Amino acid sequence: MSSNNINSADDIKNLFNSAVNDGEMSREVSEVMINSLNDTNIVGCTGTAIDEIETDDVTVVSLILDASYSMKPHEKTVRQSYDTLIKALNDSKQAGSMLVSTRTFAAAQQILYGFKKVTDIGPINNDYLAEGGSTALYDAMVEAMTAIRAYTKSLNDSGIRTKCIVCVFSDGDDNDSKKHKAGDVKLLSEDFLKSEMFYLVYVGYKQSHEDNLDAIAKKVGYPNMLTTQATESEIRKTMNLVSKSIIRTSQSQVGPSNSFF
Repeated sequence: MSSNNINSADDIKNLFNSAVNDGEMSREVSEVMINSLNDTNIVGCTGTAIDEIETDDVTVVSLILDASYSMKPHEKTVRQSYDTLIKALNDSKQAGSMLVSTRTFAAAQQILYGFKKVTDIGPINNDYLAEGGSTALYDAMVEAMTAIRAYTKSLNDSGIRTKCIVCVFSDGDDNDSKKHKAGDVKLLSEDFLKSEMFYLVYVGYKQSHEDNLDAIAKKVGYPNMLTTQATESEIRKTMNLVSKSIIRTSQSQVGPSNSFF
């Protein structure tokens, strides 16, 4: 695992400044992402070295798992479903061109690994523990989007074409973000979706029939949304659907709809 010349906040700032100068993103978007940088997220921006990637076309996936305490009853199911998702990607014909990063979040975030070949990813085990008290959803989304933008910019600059999928699994609205608001996520979303290579996905698990999780996805500008009840069967079903959609997206040509499901 190499950092693709991303070793510090300055390296990431240089990448984003280059993107601004080339007209690939606005200065406002760059500033939001730079503001999200911390020691944890700099690690999240790293990944498999360019000379270890054996194809000129890759699918880069960022998975964001809610680990707040309300997910505690579903902890085992999330682990098993996640492992099944990774196995499905591994078993696909596109496995050699998939790079995946996974992070968990509650009040704080944990980067399980940067953008790693899916063929090198093992079981999640106790790396997923739903023991956080609150839900800093917006901070997690901005930091994950910053990470995938930095890493894929480094790949693109080296001639590697990318399709990028950001997928968050969560069971509620934000109640603890310290740095970012819904408007920051939406600003990045609108900028990302100008490019046909980005797919933004929100999977919401309702703890109550009164939960309106579709509104959360709309508020942050994620066009691909899937909301259902927080039950064992539905968690398994949705993760299975996400794995199939990742595989299908990796096989398809990019298009103007940014449609994932």
